[in-house]
Amino acid sequence: MAQLLLQQNNVPAALKYFERAAELARTEGEIVNALSYAEATRTQVQVTEKYPKLAAKLAGGAGPGGLRMGPQ
Repeated sequence: MAQLLLQQNNVPAALKYFERAAELARTEGEIVNALSYAEATRTQVQVTEKYPKLAAKLAGGAGPGGLRMGPQ
């Protein structure tokens, strides 16, 4: 679900799902995976906010319009 929300640029909701997945994880690997995705998402948001021109340039390729902080 978190991955789908990221594809829809609903970052806050995606982060909540990643964190919930970590809480529900049954193995250490599942915890690490969920927390890694959450941290990578937070980092991408920070880079996008700190360097908007770079983010726009990177998103200008073949991908979506970059991360936005709310649902579309």
